[in-house]
Amino acid sequence: MIYRNDTPNEANMFFDDIFKNKSPNYDKLINFGFVFNDNTYIFSRHILDNQFDLVVEIPPTPHCQVLTRVIDLDTGDEYRLHLVDSAVGNFVGKVRTECLNILSSIADNCFETAVFKNKNTQQIIAYTKEKYQDNLEYLWSKFPEYAVLRRKDNQKWYAVIMVVKKDKIGLTGDGKIEIMNVRGEPEEIKNIIDGKKFFPAYHMNKKSWVTIGLDSSLEVSEIIKRLDKSYILAKKTTTK
Repeated sequence: MIYRNDTPNEANMFFDDIFKNKSPNYDKLINFGFVFNDNTYIFSRHILDNQFDLVVEIPPTPHCQVLTRVIDLDTGDEYRLHLVDSAVGNFVGKVRTECLNILSSIADNCFETAVFKNKNTQQIIAYTKEKYQDNLEYLWSKFPEYAVLRRKDNQKWYAVIMVVKKDKIGLTGDGKIEIMNVRGEPEEIKNIIDGKKFFPAYHMNKKSWVTIGLDSSLEVSEIIKRLDKSYILAKKTTTK
């Protein structure tokens, strides 16, 4: 989240986490009351008994930027004391609280979780939403970087997308990697594991699941093919 007119002394610690790992849904911004003007989504609301106007601007850029200004309606000057983390007092506290409430409402109503940054991951998420009308489900509060995709007819998972440390799947080096677990047939799984693109299933049954490194050189078309197969394998079977 980026604020207009920030300086190093204005830590904005009060608002930093509101839009963390989130991306805007532009249709929902319009429904909320934003107006698209000069290539920017703009929203304004009077706060603190009409003493100030809170202006929120969101340009449609690849990396989410939420720009805010608080304008004194009497003078037209910008009020910025609420951005100074050392500023205390009843009045500045009320300004912060009203800004926080409005920004939180915008985040809750107009933004979607965007934990995964990798291009392949984003294409997969868009693909499943278009083909299967499925959205990621974040099931574990302790693991906010884990999400599942499941069939609607039987609620069985066909993919688990995660951000994990590289050494968790046997890779060397520091940092994290985005991975996806998908279902597979046991014999095929044994044949494709190479420790570079395909890995033994992380936190899943290694006979029927395989982990795909989404940061690898594997073409997204190949990943999608295995995702589709996993969807089929997750189909509920019945016996007569």
